[in-house]
Amino acid sequence: MGEVMKVQCDYCGQMIPETEQNCPYCGGANSKVKRTANGIPATIAELKAYCEAHHLPLDDMRVFIGENYQGAKAFGIYRDPATGNFVVYKNKADGSRAVRYEGNDEAYAVNELYMKIRERVGTQKAMRCRGRQAGGTKSDYGSGGSGGRRGSLWRNLFSWAFLIFLLVGGFLAAEHMGPDRGYYTYENTSYYYDTSTWYEWDDDFSRWCPTYVDSELKRNHQEYYESENWDTDSGIENFRDSEYYRESEEKWDNDWDNDWDDDWDDDWDWDDSYDDWDSDW
Repeated sequence: MGEVMKVQCDYCGQMIPETEQNCPYCGGANSKVKRTANGIPATIAELKAYCEAHHLPLDDMRVFIGENYQGAKAFGIYRDPATGNFVVYKNKADGSRAVRYEGNDEAYAVNELYMKIRERVGTQKAMRCRGRQAGGTKSDYGSGGSGGRRGSLWRNLFSWAFLIFLLVGGFLAAEHMGPDRGYYTYENTSYYYDTSTWYEWDDDFSRWCPTYVDSELKRNHQEYYESENWDTDSGIENFRDSEYYRESEEKWDNDWDNDWDDDWDDDWDWDDSYDDWDSDW
């Protein structure tokens, strides 16, 4: 296998591997991504087949693949017959449209909607894991401000020590990309980063749950890093004992292939209240 080249992130300017779908620093989509991974859709037809294979309820999700849907509250992709361009769009709550992408790169257009679908599925999966009832707010799952243990004194000392390390250039000389695998504390909540996914410790149900985190934690993860090893006095479960722990460096796509179909059932309704229908994307 040849050497992986690096490209510059359009959003934060960091150099990232060209094979990454999203920047590991800021989460922005990599417009220069080299799509070499198996199973990632590159055409509208492949995206539709992918969603069907994973039993995603596209009607309930209000996702329209290959259709220029005109109604409010919708995500979609289609090819404009007049221009031949591929259009990725979001129709807001008031019916107005925000165009995410319009151009002749079908693979890029498909990737934009594919990543949004993954984001929305992750949110639903996290909320289901937490056992919340329908109608919960976004602060329940993504803000990092819900419950959790308070940061310890040694974490603060570690943060200061790490800042000194940054000043002497140790971090700048490192080749590692993205967060370290291990435990983090952010806004009095415990997190674990495992290869490609963030998990949050839910005190209410005493379990780890997949989650999406604030941009502050993504961008400045070094400041909130605790350790790769579990602290027996932390009051949280050892992540290695959770259902999500993986020995290998598998990507989230493999998680979907292994367990998403089994997780989805007709008795659980899609809740579109977790989407911000007034935003551009």
